[in-house]
Amino acid sequence: MKGNGMPTDETRRVLKVFGVAVTAFEDAVDKEAAPEELEKADAELKLRLAQVTAFIERLRARLH
Repeated sequence: MKGNGMPTDETRRVLKVFGVAVTAFEDAVDKEAAPEELEKADAELKLRLAQVTAFIERLRARLH
């Protein structure tokens, strides 16, 4: 967050695309989608989770 307490555009973007990926994966699981669709949704979720983790690590690095 910037000094004003508001999340940055990058924070919003990273969390938004992560949320979309979680929802898509959940939908695929709930509707018992074909294995290919589940694998695709899972791969997207793993990618987005890695991006969130990398973003958090960049924030942590700014502490030092």
